[in-house]
Amino acid sequence: MEFNNSKLYGLSNKKLLADILNVDKKRLKNVSIEFVPFKLPPELSTISGKQRDLYNPIEEHKKALRKLVKLLMQVKLPSYVFGGIQERSHIQNAFVHKRNKYIMLIDIQNFFPSTLDSYVYDLFKKKFQMADDLAKILTDFVTIQCEKKEGRYLPQGYPTSPILSYLAYADMYNELEALAVENGMIFSCYYDDLTFSANKFISKSLKRKCSQIIEKYQFKIHPKKSKLIVKKGVEVTGVFLDELGNLKAPKKLLNKLQKSYEKVKEMDENPSDFTKIKFIDELNRLQGLIAAVKSIENRKVDLFLNELKYIRRKYNVPYRKKDMKKYFKTENAKLIR
Repeated sequence: MEFNNSKLYGLSNKKLLADILNVDKKRLKNVSIEFVPFKLPPELSTISGKQRDLYNPIEEHKKALRKLVKLLMQVKLPSYVFGGIQERSHIQNAFVHKRNKYIMLIDIQNFFPSTLDSYVYDLFKKKFQMADDLAKILTDFVTIQCEKKEGRYLPQGYPTSPILSYLAYADMYNELEALAVENGMIFSCYYDDLTFSANKFISKSLKRKCSQIIEKYQFKIHPKKSKLIVKKGVEVTGVFLDELGNLKAPKKLLNKLQKSYEKVKEMDENPSDFTKIKFIDELNRLQGLIAAVKSIENRKVDLFLNELKYIRRKYNVPYRKKDMKKYFKTENAKLIR
């Protein structure tokens, strides 16, 4: 990778870094104190039924992190990287494996909390050739303090964490990709979800070699989510691949779509039981699920789409909560709390 394509490369001036991030230079003297994120409560940090530690940086910090993402993206990433990159999705990640019969799925356990600030520092210092003090400032800027042990890690919720989770561990991913090429496999990564596929049998010894590479970088593979599969229908990064290699929406996604549709129907039958915010949230949820299914396969979703459009018109429901006062103007909307 060509790290010198980024404006971060060779940076040695603190004033220039402050200007790039649009942050007061004085505030960079002690980043870990000046920029403290807000930890989301459990009810707002549950993803797919699993509670995670999610952090929301203050607005100034968030804007600076987004600028940093653009500078990091100036480094051209390998074609096998799909997570956190525009125009590369979890669907495309599954697509590259559609023609192969044998699949090996590797999941890195507790991925983001297991990342180490030493790898992030080495990225800025050695790969981007930055001055020691600036590498330390940026490391503290994009990581948070571990709660139960010493050190810092890349938090979920920071705009920079997805791209840095790859760049900081690029050597590990490159080793895994080299192993794949050496053994006639296709390799792709979507954050901590690693997929290998081939048209010849993938042995357990290759799985062990993957595990050894990952452990060398102080990660562990998830024992239950990491497996070898002969493709007779398998889910890869949220996309179901049937035995012919066709991409399908997984049952879990279809069940969520059906439940959201039923909830919207219930809200229409008893609108006085629900708030305006609930109407906005659930209609947006249904719309997102419809879009998710359509992005994977050409499935008929007219039933769901027509219901969504009907309820939006009937109750004059906006897309954004901040627009509530301008909407909900129909007679039916008066029934909503």
